[in-house]
Amino acid sequence: MTLEDLDARIRFNYHKSPFIDGKLLHKEQKVLSDLLFANRNVIVSAPTSFGKSLLIEEIVASNIYNNIVIIQPTLALLDETRLKLKKYSDNYRIIVRTSQQSAEDKGNIFLLTAERVLEYPNMPPVQLLILDEFYKLSSSRQDNRANILNIAFIRIMRNSNCKFYLLGPNIDEISKGFVQKYNAVFYKTEYSLVYTEEVNKYNDVKKKKGGKVVQDDIFNTLDEIDGQTLIFCSSPTTARGLAFEYCTYLEKKGIYKNNNIPLIDWITENLNADWSLVHCLANEIGVHDGSMPKHITTSTIKYFNENKLKYLFCTNTIIEGVNTSAKNVIYYDDRIGTRKVDYFDYANIRGRAGRLMEHCVGKIINLKKPPEIQKTAVDIPAYDQDPISDEVLVNIDRPDVKQKNLKRYDKFESLPDELKTILKRNAVSIQDQLKLLEEIKAKMLNPFERGDIIWKDLHDKNLYNHLVVIFNLVKDKFIEGNDKNVLISVNWMAKQTN
Repeated sequence: MTLEDLDARIRFNYHKSPFIDGKLLHKEQKVLSDLLFANRNVIVSAPTSFGKSLLIEEIVASNIYNNIVIIQPTLALLDETRLKLKKYSDNYRIIVRTSQQSAEDKGNIFLLTAERVLEYPNMPPVQLLILDEFYKLSSSRQDNRANILNIAFIRIMRNSNCKFYLLGPNIDEISKGFVQKYNAVFYKTEYSLVYTEEVNKYNDVKKKKGGKVVQDDIFNTLDEIDGQTLIFCSSPTTARGLAFEYCTYLEKKGIYKNNNIPLIDWITENLNADWSLVHCLANEIGVHDGSMPKHITTSTIKYFNENKLKYLFCTNTIIEGVNTSAKNVIYYDDRIGTRKVDYFDYANIRGRAGRLMEHCVGKIINLKKPPEIQKTAVDIPAYDQDPISDEVLVNIDRPDVKQKNLKRYDKFESLPDELKTILKRNAVSIQDQLKLLEEIKAKMLNPFERGDIIWKDLHDKNLYNHLVVIFNLVKDKFIEGNDKNVLISVNWMAKQTN
């Protein structure tokens, strides 16, 4: 059959993007495109390799919305989106920083994290909200950014004319009341142009006491595998330790490649030539975790996608927030920090194997037994309010507050207006802010501590001590869990700020 056949020509023209020259939509993209342009709110659950971002570009190319907010979880994803959309700068000002003014003579595309949405001053009325990885709204995912994302959603959707397009993978259910309230369509598909092959080796590898796979077996697996590979690890400590050990193993075998990686020279000149990461990079090994400096992680992903690195030892930070060209994924750990990986986590990890237009077939090698299949339901605290934090609750309009939460809501409303404004603006734990306020008051009444709180001269000879006190107050109240372990020393921060 050729395009001379009438039925082929009909299908070809039916699936052509009406707004992007030379682009064809696959059948599931076409269904979603029709929904989006039917003026509906759309919630999509689709695999990583589905091509959801093409639909974002099609919306922008259509030029039917004046102000669009696109919220993505990481700066790396936002930068990818910026590069794809900059061709539409004649019709839109692309805003990536809170210091940029919105345009009045053309449309605006706000490419921001949820935190930056809350910080952006005087945002004009938004006609479309695009929220990537929308499952992060859920309180059940134990994501400490869920509150901020819910608050951003509430504030943007106060414009009754605003539509939304929510995207995410591997979601089975959404709160029915939420779908009804916003007259939304929940569309779930497993359609993918990348096939994922699963290889189970968890019964064949030896394990140490505690369950870790012995190094010989993981190293042998890496030696045998063909193509670029992600190795999923539970924590930064595990990812770095395993990467450094594998590098030493390769060097003992006499392997040393150094594919002309500029980051090696930068680390050597600015940090330490003996840092193990230098040896790793020289042996096609990268490390990606939340505690690495941003410049290093960004460069590492770039080299991996350019085929200068073959192995990438990573934590869940790369699973949720960066696109890579990996052909293979090794499921080495079954925990994220101290929490067990559930099926939703695993499906997202597996989804990183293979990439459209790079590898038609991806492979996941399971060195740990995958969790049992289970449905994933996403609650939306801004609507369900069960449970709901004070930080999200106080941003809801009173008529929308459910009866069981009215007492908490009214207690907050009884506070002085100026204090309420500050507590809401900060978008962090209200109870911890109130406790911090009491500590600040106590220090102000203490003549020996008052000077650390009240000062205005940046040339104050005791500025370093003032900053240490303030940074420690913030760390004690607002930095939680594993974040405390990766936070840079407050003494170092004070010295750099001083």
